[in-house]
Amino acid sequence: MVYLNLKYLLEKNNRSKYWLVKTINSNYDTVNKLVKNETTKISFDMINRLSDAFDCDMNTLFIKDDK
Repeated sequence: MVYLNLKYLLEKNNRSKYWLVKTINSNYDTVNKLVKNETTKISFDMINRLSDAFDCDMNTLFIKDDK
C-alpha cells in the first residue's frame, strides 16, 4: 500500500496542518484526512500542490508499506 508521508514532512519542517491548509489553498478537513491517510484517492493537482509546499519529490511525499 502507498501512503502519504505528510505527518513526517510537517514535523520535519516544523509546520502545522493550518500552515498546510493555507499553503495549498485547501480546507482543514481535507488536510486532516490526508495527514491521517484516511483518503483513498488524490488528484494530480493535489500531489503537485503538496510537492510544491514541501519542495520535495514523489519519493519523499509518498511511502510504500509492503505489508
